[in-house]
Amino acid sequence: MTAAIEKQRPGAPGILARTNWGRNPGFVIHDVQRLIGQVVDAEMRQVGLTNAQLRLVLHLNHREGVSQVALGEEVGIKKASVGVLLERMAEKGLIERRSDPGDRRTNLIYLTDRARDLLEPIYDAGTSVMNGLLAGLSDGDMEQLVDLLLRVKSNAQDMFRKQEAKQHG
Repeated sequence: MTAAIEKQRPGAPGILARTNWGRNPGFVIHDVQRLIGQVVDAEMRQVGLTNAQLRLVLHLNHREGVSQVALGEEVGIKKASVGVLLERMAEKGLIERRSDPGDRRTNLIYLTDRARDLLEPIYDAGTSVMNGLLAGLSDGDMEQLVDLLLRVKSNAQDMFRKQEAKQHG
């Protein structure tokens, strides 16, 4: 890094002032997310799922019997979008809705055996994708990458909570 850039960069303002947008962390994170989504979509087409359907199958595999609203909140999909997504998955025979015994107005979402049969190919494809994405990184590099990303995620969550509190408080 040149001395001129280093002097410009006491913190985030220096990052934003850089002319090399290819090294702006926000843009890099966004591009990585977009590209990973494209890679996962291509792999999941072989399994017959979209990236969004994959996320729901994997989430439900670990936590079945949640409401549609809770499921959407837990995976970060808006209420209307998760409804359409679940309808498509039901048409494919991947999920079933069961009435909540405690609240008949609410349906709880469960995987079907057909969806469970996809788990092995999903995990195989996921392993292949992760191996490709992390090629050339040592175990230490991977741990550091995850640690740093978790720190950025935590910062983003804190910022969002503060913004929400300011708007609603």
